[in-house]
Order: sequence, then C-alpha cells, then structure tokens
Amino acid sequence: MNSETVFLELMQMARSHMEEQGFTYTSVACYMRTWRSVYKFGISKGITHYSAALAEQYMLEKYRMSIGENSADGSRLSPYMAQKVRALQALTDFKLHGFVPKLTHGEVVYWPNEYKEMCESFMQNQKSLGYATQTCRKHELNLFHFVSFLHSRGVTTESLAADHICDYFKTLSHFSKAHLVNIKGTIVHSLQHFHRIGVLTDDLSKFVPRIHYHAKAKLNKVWGVEEIERMLNSIDRANPTGKRDYAIMAIAANLGLRTGDIIGLTIENFDWNQGCINLTQQKTSEPLTLPLTEQIGKAIIDYWMNGRPSTVAREIFVQHTLPYQRLSDGLVYYLFNKYYESSGIQASESRQHGMHSLRHSLASRLLEKDTPVNVIGNILGHVNSNSASSYLRIDIEKLRKCTLEVPDYE
Repeated sequence: MNSETVFLELMQMARSHMEEQGFTYTSVACYMRTWRSVYKFGISKGITHYSAALAEQYMLEKYRMSIGENSADGSRLSPYMAQKVRALQALTDFKLHGFVPKLTHGEVVYWPNEYKEMCESFMQNQKSLGYATQTCRKHELNLFHFVSFLHSRGVTTESLAADHICDYFKTLSHFSKAHLVNIKGTIVHSLQHFHRIGVLTDDLSKFVPRIHYHAKAKLNKVWGVEEIERMLNSIDRANPTGKRDYAIMAIAANLGLRTGDIIGLTIENFDWNQGCINLTQQKTSEPLTLPLTEQIGKAIIDYWMNGRPSTVAREIFVQHTLPYQRLSDGLVYYLFNKYYESSGIQASESRQHGMHSLRHSLASRLLEKDTPVNVIGNILGHVNSNSASSYLRIDIEKLRKCTLEVPDYE
C-alpha cells in the first residue's frame, strides 16, 4: 500500500476490501465511523495521511489510553472501546499489508475455489484424529483466514512461497503471542498435510516464523479454600436463584467441571444409587464419572424440588425468566463475579475471575495433597495426560522444597 495514499482514499479502499472479504454491513459501518473520527482529528492537526502514529495520538488525546492497553484504569475494555481499537488496527493492517484479518468466530467458511479441496481434506484429517469440535473449529478459522489472505493476493498453490507466509504473519503483529502460537500450529500442520497429499511440491511448514512463547504460571487463577467458602456462603439460598447458583458454584469448586459441562447437566446424569455423576464432556467428547458428594447432592435436590421453575428444558440449570431456557456461558461468568464481589474478598486487579479459575483451584488443592498428576488429569477429564502437567507450575510450595543450596565460592 502506498504510504502517500490520502486518508479518504485509504478509507474507501479499506471499506471495499472489507466488503469483498464478507464483513457484515454493521461491522463496516462501525469501522468507518471510527475512521472518520480519526480523519477529522487528523485534519485538526494538519495531517492528511493516516498512520499508526496518528491512531496512537488520537487514542491518547481523546481517550487517555494507548492502543494495546486494556484501558486507562487497567480494567477490561468496554465493547464500544474494543470496537474502536479493532477498527484502528484494521486500518493500520490494510495500509501496511493490503489485508484486514477477519476474526468473527461465528462466521461461515467458504473456501476459495483453488484451495477448497485441499482445505477440506485437512479438516477431515483433523476430525479423524479425534479432536474436539471446538478445536477443529479453531483450526478451520485459522486456515480460512490464511488462505483468504493468499486468495486476496492472487497466490495459487503453484506460486505459494515462504515470502507469502511471512507476509501473512506480518498482518497479525498486534495479536497476543498465545494467539499467534495457536495460528502457527494450524498453518504448520496444514502445510505439512498439503505436502503429504501432493498439493505442494515442497514442505513449506519450515518457513513458518518461529514464535517464542512460554505459558506463564497460573497463580492468579487459584483461589484458596477459605476464599471459596466465603463465596459460597455469600449466596442467598433462601430464594430460587440462590439455590441454583449455589449448586453451580459447588459443582465447579468441588468437581472442577468446565462451564459447558455444568450447564449441560440433566437429571439423567446423576446416578443416585451409585453416588456418582456420569457425563460426556463437551470439549473432548470423552465419558467422565465423578463422585456425587453430599454437599452437591443436597444442593441439586434443593434446587430441583424447591427452586427450579416448571419448564420443558432438559437441563437442570435454567434461566429464571421466561421462557426458562438453559443457562448461557456468559451468565455463569456473571454469577462468579457477582458472588466474588458480595463475598468481600480483596484481590488484585490481575486476579483472574470466572468459573474456570475454580477448576485451577481444585487442581492446586489436589497437588497440595500429593495427588499424582495423572490422577488429577483423570479427575479433570483430560484426554492427554500431559495436559495436567501444566498445573505443576502453580504449586510454589512444592517447588521451593526442590531448590538446591548454592555453594559459596571464593
């Protein structure tokens, strides 16, 4: 993209590109609204060409925050501000690379014709390996964005080269390293697959840029026993909503179930005679059996008999407003924050909230009791035994016992 392209022309070119890429009318309109605001800001400063520096100056002067920050006070961005940041990143990407990555997780995938057969072959291979539906969906979106970029540049399978791969990763420069590692994995495996099936003469996966990233320890995801008790005790179990919320929180804290599995529970999952809960995990599609403790059993019965509204929904936990449908993930996330705040627990801003933090907390408690890592993996429902090894990073007290004294040297 010519660096001397005037602002208004750049906006129109980016708009046409987004429309060709299948962005919705609403998204394009929202992006254009932000771009026009930056354009007016630039004109007031005597600037007629767009640049990343101008976008940064606009955010600093108008909203007192830098692009890439969560917000001025360290809290999570509002949807309005998140949209503004995405719009500015998109225009910067288009000026630098002539391409705007599409990030909508719910988008329908239409493979470019020249890549359709090979991409469908790769996705079929991923499914045959037994990956969870949501994992396959991530691979599908990652690959779709990559081949859409190639298609927009007129790159065919015969002309695909290392430079094209590097150019694509340049468009992702503002992504987090964790996200980039995820994208890299998809592209590496897909390029290897394309080579195996004979579509690519050479294995181009070796040209995918290296990304140095190490997951941080998850100390900020762990809650102590007393903190969890305070959250549970802050729930008003005298009303129907409180009965439901208490049962959900108790299951998350004591069994470590994922949110999707909790809200998908039906009364048929409970074996009262054997004292256990049997379910098929949504993420892995693997069966899992967990003990039905007295605390959880009483909470479920109390809600089922005295709190749950009459509804045709099969799930145990439902919304308490018409039409009494199953709960959503977002509502469960809200529940955690609601009782965290009402409990009066004082924690740093970086402390991670949400039901999944209770899963990490359970793993930490099991480690403190010297539970083997493979057993923790079975309790948490991991298919790969290595998945549970990540929780070793959170047991600092055990790690301290492993330290060696450094001898003195003259």
